Amino acid sequence: MSGGRRVLVVGGGVAGLCTAYYLAKRGAEVTVVESNRVGSGASAGNGGWLCPAQAGPLPEPGLTLMGMRALLNRDSALYLNPSKLRNLAPWLLRFWSYCNPRAYRHGLTSMARLGGRVFELVEGMVDDGVEFDLYRQGMLIASHDPVALRAELAKLRPMEEFGYELPADLVSDEELWELEPALSDNVHAGFLINQHWHVRPESFNRGIAAAARALGVEVLEGAEVVDFQASGPRVRSIRTAAGDLEGDKVVVAAGSWTPALLAQLGVDVPVQAGKGYSFMVSPSVVPRHAVLLADVHVGCTPFGDQMRIGGTMEFSGVNLHLDRHRIDQTIAGARASFREWMRPEVESEWAGMRPIAPDGLPVLDRAAPYENLYVATGYSMQGMTLGPPAGDAIAEFITTGRRPSVLEPFTLDRFSRFPRPRRRYERDGS
Repeated sequence: MSGGRRVLVVGGGVAGLCTAYYLAKRGAEVTVVESNRVGSGASAGNGGWLCPAQAGPLPEPGLTLMGMRALLNRDSALYLNPSKLRNLAPWLLRFWSYCNPRAYRHGLTSMARLGGRVFELVEGMVDDGVEFDLYRQGMLIASHDPVALRAELAKLRPMEEFGYELPADLVSDEELWELEPALSDNVHAGFLINQHWHVRPESFNRGIAAAARALGVEVLEGAEVVDFQASGPRVRSIRTAAGDLEGDKVVVAAGSWTPALLAQLGVDVPVQAGKGYSFMVSPSVVPRHAVLLADVHVGCTPFGDQMRIGGTMEFSGVNLHLDRHRIDQTIAGARASFREWMRPEVESEWAGMRPIAPDGLPVLDRAAPYENLYVATGYSMQGMTLGPPAGDAIAEFITTGRRPSVLEPFTLDRFSRFPRPRRRYERDGS
């Protein structure tokens, strides 16, 4: 291993756990530092989708500053709390600068290449004895509006260049309801993506944490990071609620809390928290597939005899407040699209903070000016998909000192006016 074996990983979500797991497999001595419990943040209540065929970044062509009126509507799937507008304005301006075909194509290509190994890596975890609930059921994208859904299918066509298989056209009405009997008669069109798996995220996080411990990783829970101790170009130690820890290298993979942590070291990470909500229901007919309701932007995932429903993207700062109105909007959109639930109540209401960079791509890089500090965040809505391949790639970067080419689009300095020269950076593999 290049330049020291001891690695501290800050963050016990899917990003940090996968990084720790692959670091340990490469012979590093790893300590994971988690402020709460492993897998308790945005990695907990999501749908667990492994969906590399949906790799497009959040900023899309057609979103313009004029569309900001929709952002301020609490019923909109993409919502901005007006009280946060002043603080978010610089980030939003950056975000909209990426809402063009060229940036979207670059982002889609970059994410497709990074996420393309997820099935291989998850199969490798299974072969290694990592225990978690895995479903290979495919995903149905459905809508009441065939015209709008056909546009969604066209938007995914570029993924065929990366080996993903897409259907030639939609299925409708009786053919759709036969394919997915859980849908109500309000849903009239859909198409199936077979290259889509999902995991139960709680079990995935537990399984990776257990496998990492078996490889010698120390996992410290309830160890909130208070401060960093740096000397010159190196971070020497971190101060936590569980005591001071020293390491040769440090990875900060703390999701939406990453910017505040690295600000203590003067490192700017332009990531904002995008809140999503989820809850559980007991359907009368359990879906055969994961289902994306395209018209209401709601994802529905079967787990045994229950279904997790999640959606919305809310920019309201880092907070876990449950907005009753937005949850009720999501419930209403989902309820109308499925056959009657066994009971009207919903269970396990949850909110999580997705870390989102202005271009919608992850940040996977060494954090200059520090030669031993790394950042892994900004996975947006693709955390479960990108966790394994990003963790494997950043572990390779840390242990060899050589940056894998698949990480090149995800540099931290891509947001800088004057990015540092890449050739010199790649040679400095301390």
